[in-house]
Parts: sequence; structure tokens; C-alpha cells
Amino acid sequence: MRTAHRVRLAAILALGAFALHQLRYLIASGGTSAAEGHRYMGDLLPPLSVLVLAALLATLLRGTEGASRARAPLARRVAVFAGSLLAIYVGQELLEGLIPAGHSASLIAVLADGGWVALPLAVAIGALAALLVRLLEGVEGAIAVVHAERPLRSRAPAIRGRALRARGTSLLSAPLASGLARRPPPPAPA
Repeated sequence: MRTAHRVRLAAILALGAFALHQLRYLIASGGTSAAEGHRYMGDLLPPLSVLVLAALLATLLRGTEGASRARAPLARRVAVFAGSLLAIYVGQELLEGLIPAGHSASLIAVLADGGWVALPLAVAIGALAALLVRLLEGVEGAIAVVHAERPLRSRAPAIRGRALRARGTSLLSAPLASGLARRPPPPAPA
């Protein structure tokens, strides 16, 4: 069940990091990120859609298995998501600077040319991500309630009354026949 939770969080973080990167270039540079060596970001849409589907399936899985209802405070979640998204963004921009993509690889270069816009965007997207996690946990809880109310079909049939005594030889009276002897029988003569 923890794996499903981690898959859901990874999908939300990946989607948030993609949104942060794209919105930063859309706002700060007028959408010219493709001309600056960011064409690879468009190739990430199919894997992101698979991760979103995995997050939805993880929510269904956790709901049917009756996941715990432990929740972290919303402010802590917003801070963790915002910090994670900002760390992913800075790491991605530093890697883009190392690979010949028209950037220099330094923290000053990350914040230059409108890069500071990533900070408030990370907080806003982090808040949306925290709210999305809370919403998915609510859906998970609703699925768990519905799943708990539904009778299971794989249960054994209920038997009322006492079990009947077995007929035949008792195991205590025939230990050799049932393999319960204390020592094996003597070897057969050759």
C-alpha cells in the first residue's frame, strides 16, 4: 500500500515539475522555451500521462485495501511540495546548463532572465499539489467506505451447529498407519 502512495506522490511531483518549468518560460520569456533548447519537454507528455493514470489507479488500489487516514497538515504539505518542486526545477536547469542547451550552469543563471518567477510558481503549484493529494485521499476514503459496506463473496459459508465426530479409526489407536509412530518400524530382512 505504501508503494501505491509513493507512485501517486511521484506522479503529482512529476506533473508539478513539468508545469513549473513550462509556466516559468511561458511567463518570463514569452513562451520561447522551445527555441532555447527546451524541445525535449514536449516529449515528456506521454510518460506524464502514464504517471497520471498510475496515480489514479493507486488511489483506487489504496481505497479498496482500506488505506490509513493519517493526514499531514496542509501547510506542511504545501511547504514540502513547493520545496521539492523548486529543487527539481533548479536541478533541471543546472543539468540543462551542463548539457549544451544555451545556458550557463550556475545558480545565478537559473535565477536570471525571469528565473525568479519559479519561486512563487513553485509555491502556487505546491499548494495545488497539496490540495490534489487531499482530494485524492478523500476519494480514497470514499472508495474504502463503499468497499467496506459491500459483502465479500470469497468468504467461506457459515456453518451453524457443532461439527460431527469423524467415523473410523482414531489416530491414537493406529499410530503406524498415520505416520505418528515414535520410531520407525524395523528394517525388513534382506
